[in-house]
Amino acid sequence: MTIADSASNTLKAKGAEAAVLMPGPIVILLIPQFTSIALSSILEPLRIANRYVARPYRWTLVSVDGEPVPDRNGVKVAVDAALSMIAHVGTFLVIADEPPSSRLERSILPRLRQLARTGATIGGIDTAPLLLARAGLLDGRMATAHWEIIGAFREEFPRVQVTERLFEIDRKRCTCAGGSAAIDLALKEIETSFGRQLAERVSDHCMHGLPRPAGGAQRSAPAKAGVVGRKLTRAMEILEREAPKASRIGTIAERIGVSRRQLHRIFTDELATSPARFRLKLRLDNAYRMLTTSETSVTEVGLAAGFRSRSHFSRCYSRQFGRPPSADKR
Repeated sequence: MTIADSASNTLKAKGAEAAVLMPGPIVILLIPQFTSIALSSILEPLRIANRYVARPYRWTLVSVDGEPVPDRNGVKVAVDAALSMIAHVGTFLVIADEPPSSRLERSILPRLRQLARTGATIGGIDTAPLLLARAGLLDGRMATAHWEIIGAFREEFPRVQVTERLFEIDRKRCTCAGGSAAIDLALKEIETSFGRQLAERVSDHCMHGLPRPAGGAQRSAPAKAGVVGRKLTRAMEILEREAPKASRIGTIAERIGVSRRQLHRIFTDELATSPARFRLKLRLDNAYRMLTTSETSVTEVGLAAGFRSRSHFSRCYSRQFGRPPSADKR
């Protein structure tokens, strides 16, 4: 039996009302400065699957105004229609990296709510889950997003059960960390609709290895061998997880079984920075993401990121980015 026959039989076995993760028609909204890897990672597996199935996937690319949308590299991607022209939707996916302007957001959020009321599956990829959350579509649901914004996501939306998984599917909402994780989301859809055999064949075409489960890790530990590598990895994990906390560097060193001087030497040798500077950079990066993705005030962002006062936060931020935090407030 061929893979095409197997996929056809799987679909017949499920019946005409087969449950799928991303029912068609699929509409994909591109937000300016989106990442092309997220778009191609969703579409390529579906395109490859179409070689084998009798019921092919169909999709429509849209922008808010119907004009081409620049990705993060400045490459303008043509779309099929404006958001206002879309009628029947089975699945509506939003792909974003940089937060949209306030004007664009005002156009998008009501449409997301309207589509949700029609029973469409609504999804967000990369940083787009923030838009779904702002539309009130993720309250009480499990959701994920790119690891860079997880902290800001949790801070702004305590009613959302934010995870650090590759993707989440919860009651007609699908969220994905972006990048190559979108391949795994697409492969999960293919597996659900047409079986594991076809999903693995498509994954082979993508040279992706076996499809990763939703609970796979977004990031791999640094590929450092030996005791030093393990100590560095553990220290980085602690600092990343506890960046806003006022833990002493010496206490962190004790937790991984080295002296403060040894920890400083490991960071200097392997990363060309000190543990304190590494943590400061984490705090400032977290602050930037909160400023650009939430309505939180500058003072609240500074305190949430681990700075003792607004003035201290502003000095450090200006030194790092060459502008005050207020310049990046959304």
